[in-house]
Amino acid sequence: MNKSTKKNIIILTIAALLIVITIVVLLARRTTTFDYDSNQFAVKDTNEITKIFIADNYGKSVLLERQVNGEWKVNKEFIAIKKNVDDLLNVIMNIAIREPVAYSARSNVNKWLATGSNKVEVYYNDYRIKLGKIKWWKFQNKKTYYIGSPTQDSLGNYALMEGGKDPFIVCMPGFRGFISPYYSPFESEWKSHNIVRLKISKIKKVEVIDYENSENSLIIERNDERTFNILDKNQQKLAVYDTAKLFDHLSEYRDLNFEFFAENLTKKEKDSLFSMKFKDIIIVDTENNKTKISLFYMENVLDTANYIYMEEFIEKFNRDKFYAIINDNKEEIVVCQYFVFDRIIQPLRYYYLNSDIVPIYK
Repeated sequence: MNKSTKKNIIILTIAALLIVITIVVLLARRTTTFDYDSNQFAVKDTNEITKIFIADNYGKSVLLERQVNGEWKVNKEFIAIKKNVDDLLNVIMNIAIREPVAYSARSNVNKWLATGSNKVEVYYNDYRIKLGKIKWWKFQNKKTYYIGSPTQDSLGNYALMEGGKDPFIVCMPGFRGFISPYYSPFESEWKSHNIVRLKISKIKKVEVIDYENSENSLIIERNDERTFNILDKNQQKLAVYDTAKLFDHLSEYRDLNFEFFAENLTKKEKDSLFSMKFKDIIIVDTENNKTKISLFYMENVLDTANYIYMEEFIEKFNRDKFYAIINDNKEEIVVCQYFVFDRIIQPLRYYYLNSDIVPIYK
């Protein structure tokens, strides 16, 4: 046997041993509880996601659906807050398994997940054949998993893939914290806070009705493409007015938002606030679509158990915030800031030339 033949035999023997070792290792991994894909919860191409369904165990759920124009809708009715959806998509793309749950704790964790988790269904376009940028035979795929409570170190969440037996601790690499708040099943946390979004060129009429002093009421009407008239409560035009203040007012409707939904108000609290309406703002666009904003005072809540107040300095109403309802929908009360509305709730005399009123509500 020559040297060349011996060398080839040695190489083949080593190769065979390596193959055997590789097979043994792979088989051993399959029989352990640590065989998993760290990215099995993730959908890497979020552009292919078409809808996301999130539900808790108490009847709360949201369905987020991507529209043709790229916007997202909540429960087929409301425009979603873009930032919140973008944050969720970022989590869905990057969610990773940090580690399996310890064997001794799995039974308890599975019980927690069965009673206190949010079910997540992510629907996305997938392809039977993917060769680089070549994709063939598109179909709709789905990942379903359960996101549970945070871990004790608050750096992860317990999670379980549907159909799986073993729970994991998941996280978002590079993010210090737990990710469960991004998977909210509450509709109010996804619905846009926008009240009206109109360019000045699309505004036909604005009416501000003051219920405390009718002399402060006013109407702004489009005169032509470039100018508006301001009328008092008797439909009398102001001969001259401060144009800059008028356009400051109208420009606020380009993106007017409330702060948050006023949830969990009792019937008594609702009845009380409905008796404290101080203004209506009615905006009509050039296509005659109407948006009505009704403004109600918010009473100050005093902590008399822990503080003593001097009566002469106590203000009955909150100077920073107020309640509002949109288009007479009393089932949905929102909270707004005076800071946002200050230029559109001013009295008629605010628009007089040389008026000394500053746009801060009093």
